[in-house]
Amino acid sequence: MKQIILLLLFLISSNMKAQGMLTKFGINQANKSFVLGYYEKEGRELATIPMLHVNKPEFYEMTKRKIDSLRNDGFVVFYEGINSDVTDSLQLDVLMRKFRQVTGFALMDYMDDENEAFKSLQQKKFVSQTDVDYGVNVDTDHHADLYLEQMIEIYEEHYGEIVLTDCDYKTGLGKKYKCAKIDENKEYYLLNGLRDAHVLDEIEKSTAKKIVLVYGRIHIMDLHSKIQKKGWEHQREKSEHVRNF
Repeated sequence: MKQIILLLLFLISSNMKAQGMLTKFGINQANKSFVLGYYEKEGRELATIPMLHVNKPEFYEMTKRKIDSLRNDGFVVFYEGINSDVTDSLQLDVLMRKFRQVTGFALMDYMDDENEAFKSLQQKKFVSQTDVDYGVNVDTDHHADLYLEQMIEIYEEHYGEIVLTDCDYKTGLGKKYKCAKIDENKEYYLLNGLRDAHVLDEIEKSTAKKIVLVYGRIHIMDLHSKIQKKGWEHQREKSEHVRNF
């Protein structure tokens, strides 16, 4: 299995918007807790840990303590990450370019030197989630996300084939994307709609009595109401307990 990268946290229509939202929603709040939810349903428990995929090291140290504590209490870790089983490099390149045409950005690490979209973050004392031990073990914990090829297949079944242009092919994946106007509804469907539905299904069909969901902050905010619609009762008092351990 080839892991591409943990998906960018925010829906972005421009690079400046992404950087502004990163700052607004947590880059400078590394010492604060982001555990926003604790739910119960028919004897099962679900905790959520919203993630920021770029932050200061102390944020990930705090997150690791939380995940370790819940794991020690019997929780099974469900984590986010867009992977791919595609081994052919040309096929994978096409999939990544199709993804970029819909979203406006490529699946690249924030800290990648070739990722021109986030140069300002690279100049600060931030680290990427993928470069630190934040508490998730990708070899033993449960991958609760879609694969890139699954996302593109489902998207094309819904909206039709994504046809790449000469501009798509000629523009390097790390370069700023100017080949097509981004449709925010289609972007949301690919980034959030498909994946949120998938993770909810993974939770529902799991036999685990206790689950901690480690997912992007915006996803967790969206999932809060969707989880409750599935019959999970939000436990406010226990949410406060989890938030402050």
